[in-house]
Amino acid sequence: MSRIDGNSISNLMMESLRPDIERMKPSIAVLYAGEDPSALSYIKSKVKKGDKFGIKINLVNMKSDVSEKDFLFKLDSLSKDPSIDGIIVEKPLPLQIDIKRVSERINPAKDIDCMNSQNNGRLITDDFIIAPSTAMAVINILKFSSIKYEGSRVAILGRSEIVGKPLSMLFLSKQCGNATVTVLHSKSHNIEEETKRADIIVAALGKPNFIKKEYIGGNSPVLVDVGINYFNGALTGDIDKECYELASAYTPVPGGVGPVTAATLFENLIKLKKHYA
Repeated sequence: MSRIDGNSISNLMMESLRPDIERMKPSIAVLYAGEDPSALSYIKSKVKKGDKFGIKINLVNMKSDVSEKDFLFKLDSLSKDPSIDGIIVEKPLPLQIDIKRVSERINPAKDIDCMNSQNNGRLITDDFIIAPSTAMAVINILKFSSIKYEGSRVAILGRSEIVGKPLSMLFLSKQCGNATVTVLHSKSHNIEEETKRADIIVAALGKPNFIKKEYIGGNSPVLVDVGINYFNGALTGDIDKECYELASAYTPVPGGVGPVTAATLFENLIKLKKHYA
């Protein structure tokens, strides 16, 4: 089994982006509401990496009881601000704010997490510029690890709009996929049988240690763990660590998909700036 180091991949990606970053000197606005601990943790990690590589990150914090109208007004002003090149809306948002309305109000040219339907809808037609950062991070991990997946059987556990659904489109796409994909979810039957046949298993359920040894076939699959859960006082993925010995390669939690997701956000920033230049 081989442990995939997400931090090393993230650093390689950022170094490859450095010339464009130094030339463009881009800036990002992170808009969020309230003080959710997990959101603040993500924000701090982005700021740290952005500072290291010369990307200016502006934090725009609104109160947790902010009205949807005021939140959208602030988002509109950021979308129109010529000094802002990319916008991240950090989740979770307060219940009074509709995430779909928010997504559609982000300027597509600044939508670096691919929330707007003008961007993520292009995944279906296979002419996408960018993809949601966590989904694309999975693809980047496989590419940087020289893991071939064209024609492979891929099992994705989870069908969220930020990971499962877009990742299935990426794996199916001619642009960067050509895999055979099965998406599994809470209503799926015989999940174990499906995962045992897979060459690559991607877990994005948000259920700590959901994948056990009995889900793994004898073909030494690649295990990619997107899950981030706080369980028994520790950060835990969706894949039980006992599965690692049955895998040809695996991503740990923490230190796997997370760091690559941050680098992929900055990669999306550069791609959009080039596309809309």
